[in-house]
Amino acid sequence: MSDRSIPLLDHATGLPDMIRGETMRLEGHVRRLIPTPDTYRLRQIILTGCGDSLIGGYSVATALRAWTGLAVQALPAMEASRYLDTPPVQADARGILVLCISNSGEAARVVEAAQRLRAIGALTLAVTNSPASRLAQAAELVIDLSIPPGSTGANARGHAAALMTLWLIGIRIAEVRMRITMEEADARRALIARQADPVERSLAACAAVCAQAADRWSGHRNADLLGSGPCLGAAQFAAAKLVETTGIHASAQDIEEFHHLNYFIDRPAEMPTIVFTATDAAAASRMRELAGTLHDLGRPTLLITDAAADTSSPPNQHLHLQLPTAEEWVLPLLHIAPAIMLAASWAEKAGCTPFRGHAGAWAGAQQGRLVRESFIQSGPQDRDERAT
Repeated sequence: MSDRSIPLLDHATGLPDMIRGETMRLEGHVRRLIPTPDTYRLRQIILTGCGDSLIGGYSVATALRAWTGLAVQALPAMEASRYLDTPPVQADARGILVLCISNSGEAARVVEAAQRLRAIGALTLAVTNSPASRLAQAAELVIDLSIPPGSTGANARGHAAALMTLWLIGIRIAEVRMRITMEEADARRALIARQADPVERSLAACAAVCAQAADRWSGHRNADLLGSGPCLGAAQFAAAKLVETTGIHASAQDIEEFHHLNYFIDRPAEMPTIVFTATDAAAASRMRELAGTLHDLGRPTLLITDAAADTSSPPNQHLHLQLPTAEEWVLPLLHIAPAIMLAASWAEKAGCTPFRGHAGAWAGAQQGRLVRESFIQSGPQDRDERAT
């Protein structure tokens, strides 16, 4: 690997130690975070962020909804900041917990969402690695991830820490509201901590297959990444890493929606397709149908799953990556490894510089200016003033 790719891989190879060392520390922060009366009052949870942070929200929403029995949804920060503060939301707004996710704590739209939803009475909680940031100041409550240094750029460790924290928040809410027992809560916390070993095995399993995919596909300029439920979050994260590192047009889609939309993309043999799934996933039956559909289309495919390879698939068309078996809700943590490894291998093979080096046409992204320096709208009067 070149100097361009080594930092990216360092983010991934450090994941197991981070999971081992940080899970219970984060749990200690979460346990003391939300006052019990506020926990009982909750009726809705909104997860909001931008980029990887929003993807983290999408990745955990299914689990939090099942555990807490509450209405749980992930919303882009623009929607949470500009389109959510309507009169229906203001009714008993204290029953809404808004989890505002930003590693830097400086993403303007997430700061705006925290400010505006706190102003209408919602309980706002910043999930950030920067306790002195604008987001931490805007939110009522703050959890400081304090993950180890070196997690900038492609942000594998930051993404993992956010996933772990959001799951731990959901477990704690479910425990306090007596949706699950203390024993069940502790078992789920322990399961998160135990993912260090499967993640380590995933990293080892990824290298050869991801290099092979890069050898075959590095000349392509588009890719589809597919999954459902928590695996859709994994597909979104992998798509983001491909865009950032290689500059290709990579998009994530639910596997059902694929049959309605991207199925019809022309020249399918030129569209690499990466699929995230598991044998016991709720969408497994549709996944089996999808495999046949991709074969019939002639799409080059990488299947990332816990099942053994189907030897009847043509090896020149399909690649297979078998990862350790895990409960479906925790798969986004295991899937960070192939997402990072594939992006690094593809970028290396294509000779790409991650983030286009923040140079030339992309110089505006230096120091995160495009997302940090955006105008923060504090109320309807700002909207009116900007429109005139």
